[in-house]
Amino acid sequence: MSKDNKKNEELSKELIIEKITQKITPVAKELGVEIVDVEYLQDGGYWYVRIYIEYLNKEISLEDCALFSNKVEEDVDNLIDKKFFLEVSSPGIERPLKKVDDFVRFTGKKIRVVLKHKLNNKKNYDGKIISCNDSLLVIENENQELSIEYKEIKKANLIYEF
Repeated sequence: MSKDNKKNEELSKELIIEKITQKITPVAKELGVEIVDVEYLQDGGYWYVRIYIEYLNKEISLEDCALFSNKVEEDVDNLIDKKFFLEVSSPGIERPLKKVDDFVRFTGKKIRVVLKHKLNNKKNYDGKIISCNDSLLVIENENQELSIEYKEIKKANLIYEF
């Protein structure tokens, strides 16, 4: 696949994710759940739409995921021409951190951050969230505070501590 085709496919996937998110957000509000993440990807020759949901104040159950899936299935199906599998689940204990609100909510918790560009010759950092605002995340990494702009974060998730 050429570089241009790959870039167009990524833009197309991002657009589909955006449309899915717009369609399912009212259902999430109706059911009192938060949308953690939406993925649209190909895995092993099959296409998947993966929606991760949670409650802010209690555990999400299999029944909650099934109810959400049943309510959004037709709308999501109408947005995508390809055959795909719809999966709705909890984000898990090492949940991704996507929005500023996620970082605020988990202040004091240990996270793993993967950066788009190197900072101090590294792209991967583990540390405890010290503070955050609309543009900047501060983590404690190896007894030092590290300031990271959100636009530099490629991926971030909680680290489960036993």
